[in-house]
Amino acid sequence: MSILVVGDANLDLAGILPGFPAEGDDVALADLRWVSGGAAANVATGLALLDVSAQILARVGSDPAADVALAAARAAGVALARGPGDGDMAPGRCFAAVSPGGARTFFSFRGANVALADPPGDALDQVTWLHVAGHALLTGRQRETTLHLLEQAHRRAIPVSLDLCLPLVRARAADTLALLPHCTIVFGNEAEIAAAGAEGVTGLLVIKRGVHGCRVLSAGNGFDHPAIPVIAVDTTGCGDAFVAGFLSAYRRNEPLERCAALANGLGALVASSVGAALPPRETIRAFLAAHGLDDTLSI
Repeated sequence: MSILVVGDANLDLAGILPGFPAEGDDVALADLRWVSGGAAANVATGLALLDVSAQILARVGSDPAADVALAAARAAGVALARGPGDGDMAPGRCFAAVSPGGARTFFSFRGANVALADPPGDALDQVTWLHVAGHALLTGRQRETTLHLLEQAHRRAIPVSLDLCLPLVRARAADTLALLPHCTIVFGNEAEIAAAGAEGVTGLLVIKRGVHGCRVLSAGNGFDHPAIPVIAVDTTGCGDAFVAGFLSAYRRNEPLERCAALANGLGALVASSVGAALPPRETIRAFLAAHGLDDTLSI
């Protein structure tokens, strides 16, 4: 039994900037590398590294970039429940321009992601949780497929989590708000929660607050949990690692405080190096142990 994660899998080009340039400027990068990315791929990879059985449903295209897009997920042992018939479509690509202090600005080409077709009818048969990365609800066949999966999950009483993204809540705020009552957990940063009007969600609302940690709200009650202070190198993928950590602990029926602690810890770990994916299990264990959080792990 596993978590099915639906959304984007991308090839990321991570560039470390000495300062964000003005339009038309010419700036030398401090670092530039190809890495696995895309919110769904990042979350599924994080879950697998935390010993949670995870599948990813994404359409990645057929050129060699697809191998890099899926490299981290494959290495972690994620099952690939790809959409059929990738054909000649180019994989999604994202240039992550990372400013000093780790803030990232995305320039994205979503490529094959938006053409995700309906999965086989048995796609949810062995699934005990459905997680939707917000970009999957933006446009095209991918949106239609994701809405269909959400409907099927509701019919089968499969819990659903949704991680909001700014493009989704800006383009489809009302539609997104209508989906939230059907979600067991809604994740988002403060800007996304405000733009979606999600402050009054009656389920579990988990707000990612960056250097301020997170806020967890349930039925109007909640708490704040502090972040782990690190020197931020690249914040790409921090929110995805956060989601993977929270879900892995929540699925083990851990108290919400421990879910928040693990989520904050993994987000901080990803921020401390270049790239969106979590490092190997040994590095995860060592980092959390150094911050007194190793008791939140099952691995």
